[in-house]
Amino acid sequence: MIGPLLALLAASASPTHCAPVELSIAGSPRTFVSQFARNSDGFRKTAANFSKAYARACAEGLIKGRALPPTLHLFNAPDANDASIYRSGKAMLLEYPFVSGRKVNVPSVDDLHEAIFCAVQGAPVKEQEESGRCLVD
Repeated sequence: MIGPLLALLAASASPTHCAPVELSIAGSPRTFVSQFARNSDGFRKTAANFSKAYARACAEGLIKGRALPPTLHLFNAPDANDASIYRSGKAMLLEYPFVSGRKVNVPSVDDLHEAIFCAVQGAPVKEQEESGRCLVD
């Protein structure tokens, strides 16, 4: 009896491992790159918030068996209403109104967690119809 109990406790105590995901701005329009460069405050804050959201999603088991690719390319969508993650050709994009006009915007941890959830799991059709969850315009 103690053997299976110890194995269960060890399994629940061991951290969930998810493959790391890097953010990139490669291939983005020059104006966006100049305002949201890798060394900019906006990029660093976005990367930190993504790291927290990703760690939370990993700990919750959302990513298990549904891994994101190793690189997400930031895509500026000045008119977007929320963060979203989707495939475009061979690239996986993280879309957000990072730069709108001259203003730099940083997605929150909660916004990024929701985008991760929608990308790897998605909401059931009924929930999409009732609440609009994972139906980003």
